[in-house]
Amino acid sequence: MQHRWLIILFLVLAFCPMYASDAAELDSVLTHVFESSEIYSQKIKSYNANVYMRALVETKKKNFLYRYSNAIPNFVLHDVKNDEAVVETVSKIKFEAPNTYHQNVNYVTGTLTKKSDIALLPLKFFSMNVYEESAPGESFYLPLRKKNSNYYEYILASVSEKSGHKLYTVGYKSKYKNPQLLEGFFRVEDKTWRVVEFNGKANDLFFTLTFDIQMGRDTLNQLLPEKFYIYQSYKYLGNHVLNRFTADLSYTDIQFNDTISTKKMYHLGPVYRVKLDSVPLNNDSVLWDQLRTFPLTGYETLIIGNHKLKEAESRAKKQPSDTAKGPKVALEIAKNMVMNTRYKHKSTTFSFSGLLNPSMIGYSTYDGLGYKQSFNLNFDLDRQQSIKVNAFAGYLFKSKQLQYELSSVWNYEPLKLGYVSLAAGRGNPTYSSRFLNLLQDSLISNIDLTRARYRDYYFKIYNSIELDNGFQLGTGIDYHIRDPISSSLELPVLSMPMNVQYHFVPKISISWTLGQYYVTDGFQKVYVRADYPTFKVEYAQSLKNVLRGNSSYSKLEFDINQNIRFDLMRKLNYHAGFGFFANQKDEYFNDFTFFAKNYFPETWGDGIGGGFNILPYVTYNSSHMYAQAHIMYETPNFALTRLPFLSRGVARERLYVSQLYLPTKTSFTEVGYGIGNRFLNAAFFVAFDGFKFFNIGGNAVFLL
Repeated sequence: MQHRWLIILFLVLAFCPMYASDAAELDSVLTHVFESSEIYSQKIKSYNANVYMRALVETKKKNFLYRYSNAIPNFVLHDVKNDEAVVETVSKIKFEAPNTYHQNVNYVTGTLTKKSDIALLPLKFFSMNVYEESAPGESFYLPLRKKNSNYYEYILASVSEKSGHKLYTVGYKSKYKNPQLLEGFFRVEDKTWRVVEFNGKANDLFFTLTFDIQMGRDTLNQLLPEKFYIYQSYKYLGNHVLNRFTADLSYTDIQFNDTISTKKMYHLGPVYRVKLDSVPLNNDSVLWDQLRTFPLTGYETLIIGNHKLKEAESRAKKQPSDTAKGPKVALEIAKNMVMNTRYKHKSTTFSFSGLLNPSMIGYSTYDGLGYKQSFNLNFDLDRQQSIKVNAFAGYLFKSKQLQYELSSVWNYEPLKLGYVSLAAGRGNPTYSSRFLNLLQDSLISNIDLTRARYRDYYFKIYNSIELDNGFQLGTGIDYHIRDPISSSLELPVLSMPMNVQYHFVPKISISWTLGQYYVTDGFQKVYVRADYPTFKVEYAQSLKNVLRGNSSYSKLEFDINQNIRFDLMRKLNYHAGFGFFANQKDEYFNDFTFFAKNYFPETWGDGIGGGFNILPYVTYNSSHMYAQAHIMYETPNFALTRLPFLSRGVARERLYVSQLYLPTKTSFTEVGYGIGNRFLNAAFFVAFDGFKFFNIGGNAVFLL
């Protein structure tokens, strides 16, 4: 026994220095890689690239739902008629630092050549810079930057030599499961510490993605990807589809930056879009023999040959009264029912949301089921000016409440965010100031004041223009016609009958964000993020005897909000503010802008945050002033994401805290927990009135 312990002690003492040496070598390699990646990510000034890409689609398993898979937007590339498919494209990428990409698809051929099919190809993926913090569109966070290393664990897998350089193969994996984190390996060479190969694997709810990138070998292109291998496996609803992509990139006119700039740039470049206005179909076999960078396999040749044979047979059998059109039309109608549909003719675009689109449905245990529909008509003008006409209608089944709006927006100065908007519609039912005391009593009693509300019909005109980056000035007029739901209502507070009320309310607003980052989509400026908070101030003054206006009051509101990113996947959103009415000389309505009931939420990216979820609707009209604060913390690893059997379905978790102060309700608090992925955001909340439990509820929103 004593000899056994001596042997174990000897082995531990012998191998400890070896492990310590490996750890030290790994730390040294990672230090060099992190430092070099900071430089290499900005080294390329511009380039032009020719991209040849081939896709092979194989269906391994399918059922009767397979033919309806294309009803899921932006999902899987597949052929509803066949089990195999081949697509080839040739495109050009033009890059200019820091973030200007233009990609045009020049040629397309194969068995899937519709625009909707080409849009599912990973064309943006081929512009990936492995030295950046993330892949295009932040689809993945990459492991070569110090900022991201907190998400990953690393291991030195092997060391080899080639052409006088040591090659270090470093394996990495995420510390927890998340669809935006990868696992795999990268291979770097010493002295230059550039990447020669990068491999990654990601798992999402319904698919697995594996890719391998071979970097350039010449002096000019050694910092750029030269070959891509991408493997996607989709398993959904009893179906299994494989997508394999291979791409070769060749570069011309590569320019390098002589110095690395540390100057903060608020303009992040144009929006990266792949040009697919018209699919450039070309089936010339001689041309493709010249364009291909590697020949077709026998299997791929067979797929293309069978496709051509079936097309020829179909044309030969096709009759004027082709009965196959029936199922096609039915499938197209079904598709348009469940997803956003867009039609374009010249400079006019029409879109609608789809009658059965899940993203148009929301549910709250407190407010019940909400359903909405939207229709949009857009007219393009010169210099990317536009006129948009939008129609919206929403219905709340629990309260049997209908809301609607017809609006138009003239975007007259896209680079300055200048627009004029007109809107008319029906908003939330509201209460008159004559009911303030009763409203306050109803919060602690069972008084039913539903019939004391007024229907709100409104007309609004508003102009906004950016005076400086992040600083916007807005002016407008709100005109309200408030019609009592029950004009014959009898209550002691009613010394006068409930009549139709008119309000003419000019207003002015200021929004200021210091350190505002933005991108440009052609001439159109688009805000992205900011280093500092956004401050908003709105002042409104109701004028009596103007267009039958029968009240005079002043209203002032202030709001501050910010999105704080601690790192790439952890962030804190908050907004707080206050508002009050003053100089009330007549009957008025407590309709605040920043403190209002929103039954169809779109705040914080539909993360179900930024508002109260369980607060009784009468509270919004029960006081002449308010102060509120909302906080949402988002993290990729809190509770459920640590459980392996749930981690693929939960991409992020959120914690919520909301606080309200009113003169009549000194403390109302909501705390909540939520989860989200690319398809769904859901959360539940617990509310407290003071220190007493008030209620519990949930909320869910589909994202498609």
